[in-house]
Amino acid sequence: MTDIVFLALLFVHIGTVVLWMGASILYVSVLGPSITKLAPSSRADLLKAIGSRYERYLVSNATIALAAGLILYAYVSGDIVKVSSSIALSSSGMSWIMIGIIFGLIAYTIGIAIVIRANRGLMKLIAQTPAEQPSSATPPRALVSLQRRVVMGSGLQALFLLIALLCMVVGANI
Repeated sequence: MTDIVFLALLFVHIGTVVLWMGASILYVSVLGPSITKLAPSSRADLLKAIGSRYERYLVSNATIALAAGLILYAYVSGDIVKVSSSIALSSSGMSWIMIGIIFGLIAYTIGIAIVIRANRGLMKLIAQTPAEQPSSATPPRALVSLQRRVVMGSGLQALFLLIALLCMVVGANI
């Protein structure tokens, strides 16, 4: 018998983790390096266009992924309802899942503490910067520093999410 609640939670959790991890990897591998090559005025325009949208996308997907994952953990551990033995995990499998949860929580914390704070700082700095800057002007040091923090934080997020993914795959297969 198919457990619809389990499948729905699993689908939401995996889907939002993929979106969260994909956004982090995209920023590290494509957006971050591309932004640094733009002229200051173009850089500001691009950051204005994607900054708040990236923040909302990251926070919403990360929060949903974490919530669905924690509910899924409680569900398969039998804390919510008695589950069938076909989806129940072994105690060693649950340990690996718990390690994955810890890495997922670290990734979430990095996202809020580093990526989102640096992104908000970028948005504030761009709002304060004069609109007309010569294209040959170098960007302010604070802007470059904040961009690096967003890229670094996104990279760390992706790394911790990868470790969480590997732990959970091991836990689900033990």
